[in-house]
Amino acid sequence: HTPEELAEVLGNESVHLLFLNLDPDPDGVVKVIDEVSNRYPDLALIALSERTDPQSILAPMRAGCDQFVCKPIDAADLGLAVTRAASKHLMNQGKSRSLCITGASGGVGSTSIACNLALELAQLTDRVCALVDLDLEFGGVALNFDCEPRYTIHDLAAAGAGLDRTVLSSAVMSLECKVAILSRPALVEQHHEVTGETVQRIIQLLMAQYENVVIDVPRQHDARTATALATADLIFIVCQPQVPSIRNTKRYCEALIRMGVPDERIKIILNREDRRNTRITVTNVTDTINKPVFATIPNDYQFVARSIDFGQPISSLDKDNPVRTAIRRIARDIICEPKAKAEETTEKRGLLSRLLSRQPA
Repeated sequence: HTPEELAEVLGNESVHLLFLNLDPDPDGVVKVIDEVSNRYPDLALIALSERTDPQSILAPMRAGCDQFVCKPIDAADLGLAVTRAASKHLMNQGKSRSLCITGASGGVGSTSIACNLALELAQLTDRVCALVDLDLEFGGVALNFDCEPRYTIHDLAAAGAGLDRTVLSSAVMSLECKVAILSRPALVEQHHEVTGETVQRIIQLLMAQYENVVIDVPRQHDARTATALATADLIFIVCQPQVPSIRNTKRYCEALIRMGVPDERIKIILNREDRRNTRITVTNVTDTINKPVFATIPNDYQFVARSIDFGQPISSLDKDNPVRTAIRRIARDIICEPKAKAEETTEKRGLLSRLLSRQPA
């Protein structure tokens, strides 16, 4: 369809599902997706494309697409995408928020922060917080709570089209501290069976059930991490006051922005800050990244390492520990901050925007 024909159909007909072919003009179609999704939020959108690199998947999803189907189109995959897109719009997601925690480099403490942040969110809201280990090969979320979940994300991938709320609930391990863990696969080689589509479905189901969903995201970029980042309301990049870590943070921010993530959704956490170290300060980090630091966490490496070794959250060992206090403050700021939303553009953008300016039927 031309933009004129599309606008006429959407303005005059009762449309519930729209397929959009990204080939051969992905940038142009992504703009259409953005405009249509803002104008008709109840309309389910499915993108079709031969390209399956992370950026090609992330861009339409960030613009408002519900599902991504690869070409050549498989009838079973297409049917599953339609079912999932429809179920998403039937779910009442309310005030749920998805929070991705990722490290700018290895060993910066992002997993520990993700685990303790999930616990603090659960305690502050008095509601169960979901915690997903997306480091599918070597994730350590379960170890931070000294538990061995019977089922993992691999079991959800094996469920295929049968993945629904009931199956998800059976795979999530609910702890007494009100954290519900979805663990990485038991075997390293099983990570290949978890697809970006599975991750997307899992996040949709979790956000329909939990107010807060915390996702520990590894640094590698593939369809699975791209899906998590695309659905995130906030992305926290954890770094430490070392030159390589800070430079990686800058590169990470720039990569996310190139993939279409709004800058305001990217937050920087400076971990292991030592005020006695005047060589690299918060100001230095801000100036280098050209972005303010959202939060700082003081350096108490030995205590945090003991917490991880014992499989006990920081608060259970010392509720007054400065690291715990800092993470609790981050949780409080997240709760108080309105859920991030895409900016509503007041400027008319091209022909389709003018045509869509009419009131929907």
